[in-house]
Amino acid sequence: MNDVRIDPQFDRALREVLLEQVRNSSQQKPRKRWALLLAGALAGAGMLGGVGAAAAGFFSLPGVPATTVLASPSTAVYSGTATADLGPAPEGTTGIEVELTCLTAGTFIFPDGANVSCTAADLGTHGAWSKYVVPVDPSTRGVTITTDPGNMWQITGTYISQVPTEWKVNAKGETYGVEVPGRGAPDLIAVIATNGAAGYAYTNQMKGTDPASPEEAAKNLPKPQREIPVYLSDGTTQVGVFMAPG
Repeated sequence: MNDVRIDPQFDRALREVLLEQVRNSSQQKPRKRWALLLAGALAGAGMLGGVGAAAAGFFSLPGVPATTVLASPSTAVYSGTATADLGPAPEGTTGIEVELTCLTAGTFIFPDGANVSCTAADLGTHGAWSKYVVPVDPSTRGVTITTDPGNMWQITGTYISQVPTEWKVNAKGETYGVEVPGRGAPDLIAVIATNGAAGYAYTNQMKGTDPASPEEAAKNLPKPQREIPVYLSDGTTQVGVFMAPG
């Protein structure tokens, strides 16, 4: 994370990560690649590659756990369903930071049901790479990835310890930071505005409206996007807008 240039694909991915925070991602198993990145981000996992100051700022946001690496990473290539054995977990381990790269197209499922799918077009690009943090228990020795026979994948696993961080509070008494699984969302949640400015939007404004009737819900029609103001952490100084789902 020492390259101050932001890779364009990573920048788009980061925007998707932040958008996922308002899609109740903590209520469901992550299913798409950027949802996986969100889970990793909330667990304090940094994304590697062309990551610049904006990304570094994201990973220091209030609510993102502080991470300590407890063992050297282990990297291996597998085919089909297999278990990457990392050996016994060191004392104090709370999770395994996993980097998974698709070497063939397919869907690859983590132990908790989260998954990432890669197409042929993703191979050899940033689109084939994902990062996720897998919870551990005392008997854990590694990570099992479930996939179809013949699907090839590379995994790098590292035992880590994470300590939760608290949201911060502005002068108006409002909390700000990122959504935290099990804790919910602060009053002001981190987003990136359409003009590229990093800031915060009021969580209650980010929530979409419910269908007016069961009949309307059954139609499953797309809703127009809504323009949400983006502020500094003070909740007053506007720096841009965020387009949220209706």
